[in-house]
Amino acid sequence: MPDYNTHRVFNYLAFLVISVLLFKLQIVITDLKLFLALGIGFYVGTDFITPDLDIESTAIKRWGKLKVIWLPYKWLFKHGQSSHNILYGAIVRVIYFSIIILSVYYLLFRSLPPETMISSVYVFIFLVGIVIANALHIILDVLF
Repeated sequence: MPDYNTHRVFNYLAFLVISVLLFKLQIVITDLKLFLALGIGFYVGTDFITPDLDIESTAIKRWGKLKVIWLPYKWLFKHGQSSHNILYGAIVRVIYFSIIILSVYYLLFRSLPPETMISSVYVFIFLVGIVIANALHIILDVLF
């Protein structure tokens, strides 16, 4: 199986190719905010919310002291099984992490006016970035 840095290099090279294709097809990249949402999601999916959060990996170590939030995930999922399913694994990690983020967001920002909320389009594109990064991780694992 490829190591953490191999996954990162592969993902970022793939992101460059995907970005060029999206630009040529005039999809997403024509709107800088949508492209940033995709890029940030891809970065988060490559470096933080990876299929390797269920083992003591470099990805989990990047969380520092916050890696404790992934302990229940590690207990529930075995490495290489559901966590390495292209669609299901990413969706489970996103839902798991979203529950934590939305809880914190609600507690911190519930008093802000509604116009400060992030559009659901950007949230969706951000999540697409995570899913694509996770899919590339799994594809590389399958190839090697």
